[in-house]
Amino acid sequence: MRQHGLTLIECLITLAIVAVMAVGAVPSLSEQLNAARALTGAHQIYAAAQYARSMAQTLETTVTLCPLPPATDASSFCAGDFSAAIVAYHALGHGPEVLRVWTLPRGIVVRNRSGLDAVKGEIRWRANGFGQRNLTLSVCAGRHNWTVFINRLGRPRLAKDGGLCPVTGSV
Repeated sequence: MRQHGLTLIECLITLAIVAVMAVGAVPSLSEQLNAARALTGAHQIYAAAQYARSMAQTLETTVTLCPLPPATDASSFCAGDFSAAIVAYHALGHGPEVLRVWTLPRGIVVRNRSGLDAVKGEIRWRANGFGQRNLTLSVCAGRHNWTVFINRLGRPRLAKDGGLCPVTGSV
């Protein structure tokens, strides 16, 4: 009587083939995660800019968007760069009133258009919705880049590959 089944050699060969295929899939998965991180980060910055502009017009006051460092106190409210978290606020007589906070995905960096410097400082919208300056925020994860452009009128725009990302080893 003959038994049907797999031999140990057949199982080991199958396991080796699966292992080789998995090793080939890891870089592809890593690239997909980086692409998703860059897109998600850019969408969050874009949404924050839209929100800040809208709230400036709604509240008829200046609304500011700035980086929020992990340990925030009164002296470091808008310190750091836009790579971790950002906050929208407006000033009241007794200090700033936080309107909303966005936490950006880990693994991204936000640079200027040339990719050389982190974007720091504040972005302001006046009560009429106009911005204070033109600004480019390149959101990078690995070699993937999405860019948020904010023009002088305060209008944000999202584009793929609109700026440069730093070399992966220097992030």
